[in-house]
Amino acid sequence: MKYPILLVCALLTLLLCESAMAADATLCPSTIRVRQELVAAVAGWSAMQNDSPVQLAGITFYHGPPAEKASLAYDQITKAGRKQVATWRFATEAGRATWVSCNYSGTTVELTQSLPSKTTSCEVTYDPRRQIAGLPLIEKITCK
Repeated sequence: MKYPILLVCALLTLLLCESAMAADATLCPSTIRVRQELVAAVAGWSAMQNDSPVQLAGITFYHGPPAEKASLAYDQITKAGRKQVATWRFATEAGRATWVSCNYSGTTVELTQSLPSKTTSCEVTYDPRRQIAGLPLIEKITCK
């Protein structure tokens, strides 16, 4: 009779994990696949493609579209055990959205999107003991 209890526990755990993930307003994909190419051939060399996915290395929040380069600094950073949690708070301004840009190691490709207009803050949890492209590993992104 232990098995039905284990099954119920497993299902509840799965549902809780799904609802926690749904709470994120934006969650940068942890990896993406890109295809890059040389702009001009290099004499004596052959180019080849490495099809390994590239990993999330950084995140930037912007006041307005990223092309305007109005990046925002975090409002505070705190330690939570061995982790660091950076918090951004966003002021609402009519007609001006907050955007997020997901940056990846080994590529100039970034993913960007505007956050829902009701988003007032985002927290990013980092593990400074592990790094991607010289930056602390992003473990979690939560926006409210």
